Amino acid sequence: MRFQDIFVPRWQHSNPEVRIKAVNRMNDKSLLMQIAEKDEDEMVCMAARDRLSEISDERVKVET
Repeated sequence: MRFQDIFVPRWQHSNPEVRIKAVNRMNDKSLLMQIAEKDEDEMVCMAARDRLSEISDERVKVET
């Protein structure tokens, strides 16, 4: 853990595992898309894409 990790949101943490946990709790589509496209760790990108898919599926179920 870096000193700066104390001051940044979890999705910007230096540890990819912490970022994945943060992504799995997010509901902000635009932020998730940004993470999916730009994060340096492929597993974090994949987690963001999966979360986006979950959010989309939840909204479809609620609307029907």
